Amino acid sequence: MRMIIGMELEVNIKGDRANANEIFLAVSEEIKEIGEKMSVAILEGYQEVLIEILCTKSGRVKKKGLGSHDIKGREGCKCRSRTFKRAGNWSDVKRLSGEMFSVEFIPSMVECSKCGKRLTPIIEGLELDYYQGKTELLLRKVMESVAETSYRRGSDQLDRIGEVPVAKSTAHRWVADVELPVSEGRGKPFLGADGTGFKRRGGERGEVRMVLEMWPGGGLRPLGVWAGASWKDIAKEMKGNLKSRPQLFISDGERGLEEWLGKLAESSERCHWHLSRDSGYMLWQDKVSLEDRKEAQKKLSKLLAIEVPEKDVEFVTKEDREELKGRIVMAEKELDELRLEFESKGYTKAANYLSNARDKLFNHLRLWLQTGLIGPRTTSILENIIRELVRRLKKIGWNWSDKGAERMGRVVMMRRYDEESWEEYWEARMNLQGRCTIKMLNIEASRAA
Repeated sequence: MRMIIGMELEVNIKGDRANANEIFLAVSEEIKEIGEKMSVAILEGYQEVLIEILCTKSGRVKKKGLGSHDIKGREGCKCRSRTFKRAGNWSDVKRLSGEMFSVEFIPSMVECSKCGKRLTPIIEGLELDYYQGKTELLLRKVMESVAETSYRRGSDQLDRIGEVPVAKSTAHRWVADVELPVSEGRGKPFLGADGTGFKRRGGERGEVRMVLEMWPGGGLRPLGVWAGASWKDIAKEMKGNLKSRPQLFISDGERGLEEWLGKLAESSERCHWHLSRDSGYMLWQDKVSLEDRKEAQKKLSKLLAIEVPEKDVEFVTKEDREELKGRIVMAEKELDELRLEFESKGYTKAANYLSNARDKLFNHLRLWLQTGLIGPRTTSILENIIRELVRRLKKIGWNWSDKGAERMGRVVMMRRYDEESWEEYWEARMNLQGRCTIKMLNIEASRAA
């Protein structure tokens, strides 16, 4: 269908003088009203075309599935008729809020000539639910505004920049209903996960957890956020979302993390910073003195201090490779000796901790020797991001339920760290196919008499 919309504007320049600021301001102030009236005109014209199509005797091909419905009073049983007649209008106006303005129009109805069921063609044509009062464009704008600030500030921001004002409670409800999916992996070599506590509804402590994929150079991409879910359940969900098996999984050594998510990668890497810190805690549990704890931690830090060569792996000589392999073997031997020392002194918790970590401390070096990929040796980037996530949750609002924290967490992470997936999600949700374009055909200015 093609529509021509005529428009006439009156411009008054007082005293024949106006500067550029005044002209641009006057135009911008009028654009909103112009947009509202233009949108209503298009909607009403579109509605009339849909009704004409349904009320003609043309077949299903021309109607392209428009008017498909269940038999009146028999839900789930499709009516084979596609012949309709006009059936009046809604008694109430339909209000629809978009990104820049809101419009009101009266939807018209048609009635099936066979079963008598009444339909509202414009609702189907606009791909809306019957009680939907906002476009996906407005929902996206609200979510982006809230993800960057808070519900209150996000609502105020929309109002200040001249867009449709949205109340704080309304924005909260809209965002809480959006459930972003877990992102599919894109075959990145490193997988990481971390979790931390947050204040749940009722004052209880909750646990929010995230999984992301990483690559050399510090690049990262969030895959999902969960609240109230076990690492076992998260691992099951992630297993089907990874494009390929990551080469290295990095974690702080939490048992559930390594037990379940560690299985998704070729090998696991224990964070070096956590090893030194947590070993001190284990020694404290074994009632070791502060001086001896510091000495043991100093030994651990020294044996872990093996750096990846600065050269690219293909330029490293065979002798240098063998030297690096020898340093790894020596470090693991020293770790065994330290573990045996702990056992002889009765430091059982610290000894068990070192035993569990022993085979996961230098896999990043082995990976470099095999592939040249420089993997992370600490979880600092994971901890920074999970802290930022919880800080954002606190800033946006308080007293989250697990489901609310999970949904908002995914919004924040995808919006801030994965713009490509954010765009893909909204393109699919808004179903943009370029089916409506508007072009100015002519504009003339003339002086009034």
